[in-house]
Amino acid sequence: MSTSLCSFAENPNVSIQYSKPLSQQEVLIQTTIKESGINDTLIALSKGYFPFNKMVTIQYGSVEGPLYDPNSHTIQIPYSFYQESLNYFKQNKYQERFNKAPQLGAIDTLLHTLLHEAGHAYIADQNIPVLGKEEDAVDNFATILLLNYIDNGDDIAISAADMFAFESETRPDYYDFGEYIDEHSFDLQRYFSTLCLVYGSNPGKQSNLLDEVENDYLKDRKEFCEFQFNSLSQSWEHYFKPTN
Repeated sequence: MSTSLCSFAENPNVSIQYSKPLSQQEVLIQTTIKESGINDTLIALSKGYFPFNKMVTIQYGSVEGPLYDPNSHTIQIPYSFYQESLNYFKQNKYQERFNKAPQLGAIDTLLHTLLHEAGHAYIADQNIPVLGKEEDAVDNFATILLLNYIDNGDDIAISAADMFAFESETRPDYYDFGEYIDEHSFDLQRYFSTLCLVYGSNPGKQSNLLDEVENDYLKDRKEFCEFQFNSLSQSWEHYFKPTN
């Protein structure tokens, strides 16, 4: 179900902006983002499947974020987010463990995050009803888009899932009360939920992806993941508007 991104022209309803870098490191991050192609991927997916009625702006170099601001219809991504992701991938020896450059893992994470925030923007733009946690819904939005419409989207989604796992490992064994009432699911839940969709999209290719699950639960979990992927794909397809 992959589609060629080269066939899409510039989308007039997505604007990409960059704040002035405040350090040499931010200059390098800005260059990395521009050269990565993730903005072209986002714009192509938006034009092809989730076009906005109202202009949405992606602002790199913001002070806060990553986040979607519904008041300004703006996605805010600090330059530091890429660097923090890169540090996680380096610290966890991503190259040695998974034969994948930490820089690519960080870019994959950034693309998944952009699609996550674009999911918030699309829900607001289209007045899509959400029954449950919207944060979970847009996690699924981002992952389903990668799996269904991007070549090697499964690898990108796995990188994003690994980032959730890395963040979970840095937390204490207990959670503060504030985290229980947070709008996001716990990082480890987000990790397994993303892997679940990746497995469900292609059980043959991803046969070993859920090996962390205990054997007593593994068979049922694999069956559920196939069901979950098909169910969520169908649900989001109801709101996608293919234009190609």
